[in-house]
Amino acid sequence: MDDVLSALDYVVIAAMLLISCGIGVFFAVRAGPKQTSNDYFLGSQDVPVIAVVLSISATILTAVTFIGTPAEVYLYGPTYGLTALSRIHVPIITSIFFVPVYYRLKVVTIYQYIGMRFNDTVRYAVIFIRITSGFLFMGVMMYAPALALSLATGLSLQFSILSVGLICTFYTSIGGIKAVIWTDVFQACAMLIGAVVMIVAGTVKIGGPAEGWNRAVGGGRGELVDFRADLTVRFTIWSGAIGASFIWLSNGVTRQEMVQRYNACRTERGAQVAACLGLIGTAVIELLAVAVGMTIFAYYYTCDPLKSGRIGRPDQIVPFFIMDIFTSYPGFPGLLIGCVFCAALSSVSSALNGVVATAGQDVIRKLKPGLSDFKYTSLAKLISFGFGILNIMLAFLATMLSGGILQTIFSIAGITGGPICGVIILGMFFPRANSMGALSGLIGGVAVGVIQYVGSQVFSSRSPPLPLSISECEISVNMTQLTSYTSDQYTTSITGITGGFPSTSTLPPTNSESHAFFRISYLYLQALTTISCVLVGIAVSYATSWNDPKVADPKFLTPFIARLYAGSKNNHRRENTEQMYLRKI
Repeated sequence: MDDVLSALDYVVIAAMLLISCGIGVFFAVRAGPKQTSNDYFLGSQDVPVIAVVLSISATILTAVTFIGTPAEVYLYGPTYGLTALSRIHVPIITSIFFVPVYYRLKVVTIYQYIGMRFNDTVRYAVIFIRITSGFLFMGVMMYAPALALSLATGLSLQFSILSVGLICTFYTSIGGIKAVIWTDVFQACAMLIGAVVMIVAGTVKIGGPAEGWNRAVGGGRGELVDFRADLTVRFTIWSGAIGASFIWLSNGVTRQEMVQRYNACRTERGAQVAACLGLIGTAVIELLAVAVGMTIFAYYYTCDPLKSGRIGRPDQIVPFFIMDIFTSYPGFPGLLIGCVFCAALSSVSSALNGVVATAGQDVIRKLKPGLSDFKYTSLAKLISFGFGILNIMLAFLATMLSGGILQTIFSIAGITGGPICGVIILGMFFPRANSMGALSGLIGGVAVGVIQYVGSQVFSSRSPPLPLSISECEISVNMTQLTSYTSDQYTTSITGITGGFPSTSTLPPTNSESHAFFRISYLYLQALTTISCVLVGIAVSYATSWNDPKVADPKFLTPFIARLYAGSKNNHRRENTEQMYLRKI
């Protein structure tokens, strides 16, 4: 296989990158030199719902999803697709209970809400946690796909990092949220087209869907649903429906990028529709990624490129497949590699705009409340440019880190989402939750997450991948060490496996004595940290205010709870009036 991109491929990649730049320039020119902060951060609340829907879907799903999900499915089978079950109810919960609060308060950042509902101590504690993990996230989001592309296609690592970094910094800085959203629209369409092209081409090559399914069953990947009620099993219907629900709830209600998109809609109803359909759209894209992974497995059914030594990491399987199957069709490898770039651009630009909004609304506005809107917007653009350059530096720094450290960074980013979600739930659903409870819950949730993660690395056994075959490879392989880069970001090694689909394999022995707490599926981690935060927050709130109960302003509560609270308050007043009347009698 010729693993070098052609000149036409580079032209196609450049064209896709230039389109992203062009969208940013268009909205910068359209806004003019007097672009307001409302236009820069919220798009003047005049963005069509369909654009917000596609932007939400593209923002949440990163280049690691585009590359990593098929690799996960390739190794562990299609049961990962069960996580789509969480997108049945989470979009409804998000749009009904959370979006109206953000939209009615007209906040630019979720941290403004936290400050209004609790106090600035809780607000800046959450900002510190989110910003720290956010910068790590953006740096690694540029590095991870660039590394996979460079190893599998020969594309320069430095070229990939600089392309993503400079382009997203450019159009995000000059165009603001509208440029980011409309670029997301283009990038979401590119990702969808890329996934469909890979599925169709691979299916045709292997002889049709029926042959693909037969190969999946023959390779031990025919199980679509696992009903075992065991928290330690990697993927079950319960981890997909329950555990993943907390992950996607956190994505929908705590990510700064999401709140900006909800509030960029023209009406509250439009924001609710966008939130609901956008989160459902992530399920569609992820199921397509699952289908890509199954298609790639069927294509390499009897000659796995990992065990045969043609690639060294599972996250190279998608770019390797692209180069393998499309090399004879000039331009197609460039189109599909460009889709990977689009996925990276979408997630990084959205995160960058969110970080800049936080710096502007939660720091600059606090320090310089009298700053004119023009100066404020201009300063925000300069900050965006500076943060973009910092992200590029972090991406290059990531190239000097070991794989284990990178995986730890991903895990730290995951640990922080649950407790922040818990703080938002405390604020909107528990009228008596106070700042002491919110801060204690935040600290408690992070502590539980760190303990579980560290314990899982020290004590837990690793889930072995399903069997892979090299029975019809042209090269001979005696022993392979397989390093698995999967969605929960840990490394699995398998040694001494030879060709065919063996019924048994020389896997590392399972540590049955490991505590069950440290062996739970990674899909439950955010559920664990969210629930821990809420329970600690409720306990501390009631313990510190039992003799002086204070309840939140109803405007900070989800509409359902606000109505219940108003009803109970009226009933309480009626009872007091009746008691006073009876005393007089």
